[in-house]
Amino acid sequence: MTVHLPTPFAGPFARVEGEESVSSDSNPRRHPDTAFRPVGDEGGLVVIPGRSEIKVLNPVAIKVFSMLDGSHSVESIVVAVTEEFNVDDAQARTDVAAFLGELSENGLLAKPGEKAPWEAEL
Repeated sequence: MTVHLPTPFAGPFARVEGEESVSSDSNPRRHPDTAFRPVGDEGGLVVIPGRSEIKVLNPVAIKVFSMLDGSHSVESIVVAVTEEFNVDDAQARTDVAAFLGELSENGLLAKPGEKAPWEAEL
């Protein structure tokens, strides 16, 4: 049985064709100016930097977003989603890749070497 994960955002994020996606061998990181907060077991909120927007995330998206600290590979995120949400590997891989693509396109992932002001060298 295949279980399709729901769209991570309860908002109008659309995938833009031709945009660069996140490499499957990378360790993606949330944008340093992004703030997020899980809300119970049902999802959470993320603040989009520089836009004064708040997006609602579903539980799968919160799981993925919480792992975007630069220490988890895309592969380890896929494994975590597969195990926690009882979906097959192919579906988890597709959904995680799509979600990371949406995050990247909307400025919610850090670019390589990008640091928050408090992380900058003095």
